[in-house]
Amino acid sequence: MKKVTHVNSTFSKGFTKALLPLAIAATLIPLSAQAVNTSNNWVATRTGAFLQAAAPSANTATQSEAQSTATKTGAFTLGASAATGVVNTLVTPLELSQPLHVTVVLKNRNQDQLDAFLRELAQPGSPNYRQYLKPAQFKARFAPTDAQVQAVVEHLRANGFSNIQVSANNKLVSAEGNANNAQSGFHASLKRFNYRGKQVYANDSAALIPASLGSTVDAVLGLQNAVVPHKTIHRVLPGSAALAANAVKPNAAAVSKVAHQPTDFATIYDAASLPAASNTTVGIITWGDMTQTISDLNTFTQNAGLPTVNTSTVAGGQGTLADDGDPAEWDLDSQDIIGTSGGVQQLIFYAAVNGDSQDSGLTDATLTAAYNKAVTDDVAKVINVSLGLDEASANSDGSLQADDSVFQQAVAQGQIFSVSSGDAGVYQWSTSPQGAPGYIGTNDGSGVQTTINLSQYSVSSPASSPYVVAVGGTTLSTTNTTTWAGETVWNEGTAYADVDSSGNPVDDSVRIWATGGGVSQYETAPSWQTTALGSSVTKRVLPDVAFDAASATGALIVIDGQAGQQVGGTSLASPIFVGGWARVESAHNNSLSLPTSGFYQTFPTTKTSIHDVTSGNNGYGGKGYTAKAGWDDTTGFGSLDFGKLSASYSQ
Repeated sequence: MKKVTHVNSTFSKGFTKALLPLAIAATLIPLSAQAVNTSNNWVATRTGAFLQAAAPSANTATQSEAQSTATKTGAFTLGASAATGVVNTLVTPLELSQPLHVTVVLKNRNQDQLDAFLRELAQPGSPNYRQYLKPAQFKARFAPTDAQVQAVVEHLRANGFSNIQVSANNKLVSAEGNANNAQSGFHASLKRFNYRGKQVYANDSAALIPASLGSTVDAVLGLQNAVVPHKTIHRVLPGSAALAANAVKPNAAAVSKVAHQPTDFATIYDAASLPAASNTTVGIITWGDMTQTISDLNTFTQNAGLPTVNTSTVAGGQGTLADDGDPAEWDLDSQDIIGTSGGVQQLIFYAAVNGDSQDSGLTDATLTAAYNKAVTDDVAKVINVSLGLDEASANSDGSLQADDSVFQQAVAQGQIFSVSSGDAGVYQWSTSPQGAPGYIGTNDGSGVQTTINLSQYSVSSPASSPYVVAVGGTTLSTTNTTTWAGETVWNEGTAYADVDSSGNPVDDSVRIWATGGGVSQYETAPSWQTTALGSSVTKRVLPDVAFDAASATGALIVIDGQAGQQVGGTSLASPIFVGGWARVESAHNNSLSLPTSGFYQTFPTTKTSIHDVTSGNNGYGGKGYTAKAGWDDTTGFGSLDFGKLSASYSQ
């Protein structure tokens, strides 16, 4: 277990010295003596009540009436998703002494000017075309001011928070405190309950701030640890069994569906026609300790005959980076990026603080901090994110907009975030009792019984952000293992949702394994999507592109020192894009930026650089979206030929 303390050099020396006495004094003031605003002059942030009572049945209503308002047993929903129900669980007030790590997210300054600048960055002929900013330039033009930061710091100190840290871009102000401080500082009531076999907490009232901070503060993160982004990896385990007729099956013909070494994808998608990405630094968003992942990466490169990778781990914030015993996701990310790229200048793991081996310290706050650290460092040109959660949950806790703000700075600096679109098809909103997304229903051995509304769709965040590349999944066909021969929409049908380490089901819950894609409920369509796809597209649609994700045609990687472990998921697809794009960047002296606007301008009419996917869907029982010629909600424009794509940037 690794203990990391990270202090940002955000303040000027004078500002730092001015705050230091406040830090000492605040720790000595009893809470009752601290200044707490008890007036009604408080305003809402983007952070809403995360834990909410579900529409009660007659039984639960009677039961609730017999309970106090502070302690209830009944059905609850998490975030804005009615599917994430906590049925008949005991909800009690969180102990006031419960430690909390909170992050106050500040709004960008001059947002209209920033929006215009981001548009012009991608417009040939504009004076701002490819004129990327340095972090200091972004801070001077668009970040919150030091005065705004100081006002937030003073509010936190006045309400008992300590160990306050400000990110280098003034965007995040994080602090240590407890539930009592959160109640005082944000009028936030927090509750404890059991969810997915763990004791967790969440706020059952919205986070408020004094009206004087209303134009500064956007959201308050860290008030819940019940729902966080999950890994989008699909690992083939010995006992795993698909339940549906449309599960992937090998072909007996010359065109085959087989698993691949990570280095194969460079040839399949024509990235190998470009030099290795030795001039480009790549980042990966992770959490916890990376010791085993780096060991597995070294084993992989040695086996593959690739150079040893220059790696480093950077903590997203203060706290413990603990080994949670599950390196598979980060193994897949790192090995497939290196295999596809042929090697990079440096590989940086931007690790969110997770607290302990149970990831109890992992929250929306620590993940947003990891994204932000990758941006304020401005070292990695391309950053992989193989994580996601239902965007309704992200919108509810405020992290959706907070992450957008971070990604906007990345675009302004010429950095590219690539995000997997999810493995739950159109059912990102539906979770099994153990928390697996894509929950469809049950199977007691007599067949699948659907228990959800199959016509209700959702997409994954942060893939739904218009400031990232959203990468979906395909099922890949090849000849001679490394020659591209076709792709269809990745949809393996259903399988048991919750399995043990051997792949055996722990209950009768059933989920879908399929590429995420569809229409955002919250993100406005960027102009380049509306122009390319039509005026009826008013919300962000995804994915943008797609690559291999099927377990049967996926990657053979090293996990816990054991080679040949077969994995798939959009956690494979996004690293393939990152590795291939890193080669393109190296070939163009890292001069390119977020490519999506160019994709939507070029690919509808010029298809030489893409493999259009026209077969398959990403739903269940005849539902979901269906592939077609051109862009669609399953695979976007399809997969890329990186060699031809790179050549197009030279024309």
